[in-house]
Amino acid sequence: MTTTDVISNQYKQKFEFINFRNGRIFDFSVLLICCLSFGFSWIESILNYDSHHWGFMYVQALDLKRGLIPYKETFPAYGIMTTWIQSLSLTLFGERLMSIGIATGIFYSFSLFLSYQLFLKFLPKYAAFFSTLLIFLLNGYIVFPWSNYFCYTFFLLSFLMFSSKKNNINVFGSGLFLGFSLLCRYTSFQAILPPFVFFFVYEIIFQKNTKKTTNSRLLFFSLGFLFPILLFLLFLISNSLLDDFWIQNQIMMLQSAPGLKISNFLPNLLKSIFIKFGDDIHDSRIIFFTIILCWNCVTLFFLLNKLFLKKNLAQDEALVMEFCLVTLFGYLNGINGYNFFRLINGSSLGVGVIIYSVIQTSQRLGRKMKIIILLPLISICFIWANSLIFSASQTSAVYTPWRLDILMGKGVISTEISIFKGKLLKPEYYNFYRDIYQHISKFDHSHYIVNYTLDPIAMIINNLPKVQISSIYFPLIEQAYPEEAKRIQQIINTKKAVILSDKDLHLPGYKVIFSKTWFSGEVPWLRNDSRAMIYISVPEETEM
Repeated sequence: MTTTDVISNQYKQKFEFINFRNGRIFDFSVLLICCLSFGFSWIESILNYDSHHWGFMYVQALDLKRGLIPYKETFPAYGIMTTWIQSLSLTLFGERLMSIGIATGIFYSFSLFLSYQLFLKFLPKYAAFFSTLLIFLLNGYIVFPWSNYFCYTFFLLSFLMFSSKKNNINVFGSGLFLGFSLLCRYTSFQAILPPFVFFFVYEIIFQKNTKKTTNSRLLFFSLGFLFPILLFLLFLISNSLLDDFWIQNQIMMLQSAPGLKISNFLPNLLKSIFIKFGDDIHDSRIIFFTIILCWNCVTLFFLLNKLFLKKNLAQDEALVMEFCLVTLFGYLNGINGYNFFRLINGSSLGVGVIIYSVIQTSQRLGRKMKIIILLPLISICFIWANSLIFSASQTSAVYTPWRLDILMGKGVISTEISIFKGKLLKPEYYNFYRDIYQHISKFDHSHYIVNYTLDPIAMIINNLPKVQISSIYFPLIEQAYPEEAKRIQQIINTKKAVILSDKDLHLPGYKVIFSKTWFSGEVPWLRNDSRAMIYISVPEETEM
């Protein structure tokens, strides 16, 4: 049986959770990969000391769990679904930083399984497994508890249902999961919506469906997609939050991508892809995504050329074309920043397109040439596996490499700071926050915490009531919400504030009781500023 026959036979198999009848070893190997990925994400949640990103997402989830109203009393920065899922994780796993990492790890490991199921639609099992393995070796576990991981998993569910048996239930489910994907990360719309527009255009123009069938599919897809979106809009309207939703999303866009415009986002993105190779570490992983982009562009051009000349594509070719579209539009997730974790959660399906092309090409080659093609792929697997965990330095996929000494006994377990429960902390990191915790713990809940830093952990560590809707300081929020700024000033004037800042504010009636430098490397997002400090200011009459 030829490779083409093997690929063709995949379409005769119904979608199953695990196919025990053939290729069992590849199914179980993929399950092992998913379990390993989740286990690594769990370890990352234990060891990670990135206070800024993890704390920022944690406080949003905690606020929602405690009943604060989104966009009025708290600040869901990226998507309400992400915040809701992470708030649910705090209920399931406890109010601690680890919990949101566990939830994110579950979604990422599930996205690997979904990728495998999608690859099976046009690849033999050994090739689908190898494609999934490459994605795992590219990025074995989460780096942030970020919205991209949730958005991409729902997108893959949507794509899987859309490309499965063509019935109205699957099409409705596809639209529903796409709606969930958008609600996980609002700024993903330019990456996740256009591929489906092209899918339907292809069906209308080139496939031999009746007009009634196509219209029915489009209707059920639209109903599924609009259902969660309209429910969310109803919530915003009923609580008079539409303006706040719009303002806060504008603030996030200006904060995360200053200077971004419709006229410059594509040139900037292309510059990152082909010249700068991203904003992260320049290594083989980030460069590989430039190769994926070019490869998928060439493949798509070839398939479109064949489509317009012959007015038809084979079933596997049509699927590969859809994968190319998904991959290429996935790069638009990088408009906020061309970071590796955005690419892995947007364009990693392009790996399967490369493997498909290699299989198709190798059919026409002799044994020696097949080995020559295979050797680079095997070599890159060993290279990436070598830096998957316990990397000696940062990679584009790992911002804070694990330290074996921390795992083997030198890590500190906190018993007094509840949000650190279950974590193994570097002694310097633990001592830094223990000092903050002990100084703030002298104040009861009649005082409010006011945060003028980018450190959400210091703000939430003692659970003092907060007055700011955001856990980190955004000057734009002060401008957009003068009432909040006025209330903060009233609290400061009445000597009821415990103030965190990155400089001595010299406020009348207040004194600095604590100041300490963020050691380089201990708080990664401040690693380039050795002078960065945190100050705690309290009313002068406070007895210490």
